[in-house]
Amino acid sequence: MKTGLRPDEWAISPASHLGDTYFTCALAEAFLGRHGGSRVRIVVPPRLWKTLDLFPDARIAPLDPDDITTPFRKERGFRLQQPFYMRPLQFGSEFLSEYRGQTLPFTKTYHDILNLPFPSFAKPRVTEQSRHSATLRFREYGLHEGRTVILFPLSFSLRGFTEEFWIEIARGFAARGFMVMTNWVGESDVCIPGTHPLSIPIDELIPLCEMAGTVVASRCGVCDVLSSAHIDLRILYHKQKLDWQPLEGINPQWDLGPCGLEDHATYIRMGASEPPNLFVERILAGGP
Repeated sequence: MKTGLRPDEWAISPASHLGDTYFTCALAEAFLGRHGGSRVRIVVPPRLWKTLDLFPDARIAPLDPDDITTPFRKERGFRLQQPFYMRPLQFGSEFLSEYRGQTLPFTKTYHDILNLPFPSFAKPRVTEQSRHSATLRFREYGLHEGRTVILFPLSFSLRGFTEEFWIEIARGFAARGFMVMTNWVGESDVCIPGTHPLSIPIDELIPLCEMAGTVVASRCGVCDVLSSAHIDLRILYHKQKLDWQPLEGINPQWDLGPCGLEDHATYIRMGASEPPNLFVERILAGGP
């Protein structure tokens, strides 16, 4: 259904990924507090709308990109009733002129676009309804509380690991008495052989993973959502120095703490000449 914006509304369009949507929701209240307005419309596809449920106290509402009628602002900046993009890569030349040669938390660029002090993230709050649904789902799958490992192999931004690598991870945890699941979000996903597929709605990620106990993930948006969760979160990097440079000339930081989020994670980076079996052993042991 086509819709316009009220004169006191903002409309912010992040990239259509979980992490970008999460950051936009987490910054919405700080943005309203600094710039005024009644609420923020988060312009993302319906598959990401559940992300908004993580911030039930925020003055935010979803808006399908296909339903918006007002033209988007092309340049950096914002004004009420005019949709604008919160996509750092779209304004890469401006960030390069300011930060070239520096080490920079990638989330700092989102704050700069919104003209906010860093960091200004709000913490997610799981509703009782989402917690109850997660408990029912946990029981439906027959998972073992505190003895389940959930694998999140996919990352839209960083280089991924092979299926064979994840199979070895799954075997190792199973041999240690864990039930091993693979996050399953759609037909494009591949369930790691030797594991069971587990479909987790975004608003249930935190409580369900807390019941499971352990998460092993490539660095991705799920890690941002789980930053405040009380879990054993093991974040994997393919090498010591990342090979993805979204803003050429700027050294981005990806770890949760430097990005302005809570950080209880263990970071496990593969050494340049490290044998894969030793890397797997470090992951299973939970050591850096």
